[in-house]
Amino acid sequence: MFMTLTTTILIIVILTCLLTGFWRGNRLPILMYHKVRPESGDAWTVTLKDFQSHLKILSAQGYQSISFRQLFDPSSTLPPKPVLLTFDDAYADFEAHPLAAMEQCGFASTVFLPVGHMGGENAWDGGGEPIMNWDDVRRLSAGKTEFGLHSYNHDNFQDLTLDEMRADLLRCMATLDEQRVPFQKILAYPYGGFPRMQPMRSEMKALFKSLGLNGAVRIGSRIERTPPRHPYELRRVIMQRGDRSIRF
Repeated sequence: MFMTLTTTILIIVILTCLLTGFWRGNRLPILMYHKVRPESGDAWTVTLKDFQSHLKILSAQGYQSISFRQLFDPSSTLPPKPVLLTFDDAYADFEAHPLAAMEQCGFASTVFLPVGHMGGENAWDGGGEPIMNWDDVRRLSAGKTEFGLHSYNHDNFQDLTLDEMRADLLRCMATLDEQRVPFQKILAYPYGGFPRMQPMRSEMKALFKSLGLNGAVRIGSRIERTPPRHPYELRRVIMQRGDRSIRF
């Protein structure tokens, strides 16, 4: 009878832990931004006022920004409430608006570079909006801004073969080395696209591992956990026009 009661209690404790996420690690919001500007724009533009509100809420709730380098460094101790602030496409006004706001609040971020478009425009989205140049990137890399990969041509990885993925990533890393830009081997999938069907999905991850990539971020609009269970499918929460305090 004693053993039966003990076993029953143990099962209840285990189920409670699983249901409450006790063994699932810390919550890790990974927020995905594109443009932060004083005035409202397209769906990917968060106003500077709203972005400043996001930062104030995060700070008030005790969140501390981390880098992907910290996330994947086994010797690094993460804060109790970590958050990753990420920016896709490396728009040229990043320094003037979101970076300035983050510096005031003590937050850092990761910018994913469309490597083949540096110093140009957002050609994948119709053009007309300047992208950082290499001098910008080198200057910012001396501070708290971390850089990752957003492919070379902003191609959708869902449409690429494994050989095309390999060529793209190798070209990205070779260019960044040539430009003397420190970067983390983290990929942000353009358009959030990657193969969903097997065996291609597993083969892509094997390719990433062979190239030394530590992780890849997708679109999932869910909160990630630490340590990540699926490093090549890290989920991000999309931040778009009109996302205000209530969403946080």
